[in-house]
Amino acid sequence: MKELQHCPICQSEVTYSQRYPQYICNSCVELITDKEGRPVEFFNTTILGQGCEGIYQDTGEQYAGDTCYVRGVLCKAKEHRFGGIVVEVVESGIFRDLVILDFQ
Repeated sequence: MKELQHCPICQSEVTYSQRYPQYICNSCVELITDKEGRPVEFFNTTILGQGCEGIYQDTGEQYAGDTCYVRGVLCKAKEHRFGGIVVEVVESGIFRDLVILDFQ
């Protein structure tokens, strides 16, 4: 039987990954924003699947950095080991608490 884990944001089942235990599902990747709520998309910078950069989806301008948010949860985008991009929830403390932002 295939091992599964859960997206730390929406709890949907995702394929198990020992290397990326806090990675988010594809549905949550579609919800990535900056701190102010503008949609952001990350991609590899080379044809070989290396590097990680982001752009604002509404304007195409470059997004500085690799931190992002999904439903107020702090995440980080990075190059996947074999190409592509992986986005993981940023852990805080030894209890792996989610970092929640208050958008009020």
